[in-house]
Amino acid sequence: MQSDFRAGHGCTSAMLKVLNDIITAIDKRQYCAAVFIDLAKAFDSVNHHILIGRLNSLGFSNDCLAWFTNYFSDRVQCVKSEGLLSGPLAVSMGVPQGSILGPTLFSVYINDVALAAGESLVHLYADDTILYTSGPSLDTVLTTLQTSFNAIQLSFRGLQLLLNASKTKCMLFNRSLSAPSRPSSTTTLDGFDLEYVDNYKYLGVWLDCKLSFQTHQTSPIQN
Repeated sequence: MQSDFRAGHGCTSAMLKVLNDIITAIDKRQYCAAVFIDLAKAFDSVNHHILIGRLNSLGFSNDCLAWFTNYFSDRVQCVKSEGLLSGPLAVSMGVPQGSILGPTLFSVYINDVALAAGESLVHLYADDTILYTSGPSLDTVLTTLQTSFNAIQLSFRGLQLLLNASKTKCMLFNRSLSAPSRPSSTTTLDGFDLEYVDNYKYLGVWLDCKLSFQTHQTSPIQN
């Protein structure tokens, strides 16, 4: 369920997988609802102790675990501006971005989140996560989505990753079935009602609730 940092996978494979699932549901005249999950500073929030525990569960030897513990230890960061260098600031969490190991370590850290999806589907592209489900009954679809979203949130909390609720959006994909203009709210564990949108930019592609791609075709090209 992870398309980033893998040979033969990328934005295209992730988009094709998600769109195929949604279009298949629509072709079966089913409702399909999704939550586009945004995490705040995910790479910088990795807890080293939890990550070492995950590496241990994968069977890494004690020597390897000691090496990674040392790799994370005594890291500092500075800022350089106009030739002046700030004093060092200790870095006690996160994976080193721009490093060779960073992306793989982040994947190890986050990938088990997909196991919490239950009856829904989930796809990851690094920390970009989409949770979606489909079915013939709108009420059942929204209930299943809420249950899965609750479980996903608990997984993120266990990893000490913070949900950015204001940037996390919902969408109901539907071409012909009757549905309210704004379905019943999907909420966070803190009681925040997520916004339902008609358009959302996912991995560089503007998706709309009818999958017409009109928004994507008319949006200005951005580098």
